[in-house]
Amino acid sequence: IQIQVTKEAGNITAVSYLKQSYTRVPNGTMAYLVNASIQANGSNFTKVSRATVTTNAYKKALEDALAKF
Repeated sequence: IQIQVTKEAGNITAVSYLKQSYTRVPNGTMAYLVNASIQANGSNFTKVSRATVTTNAYKKALEDALAKF
């Protein structure tokens, strides 16, 4: 997963997907991950049930993107 993070005043305001290679993702998972990361202002949120691999990949991509700030 490759994402782009937008931050304003130190807070995550948006996350955009640039590339996603997983095809079997439960409905609503990506929206949940985006909303959870905005609310947590980072990757400290719970995993999505039945989407552990996707959640872990998303968190890694998020941490990589945040490290660039």
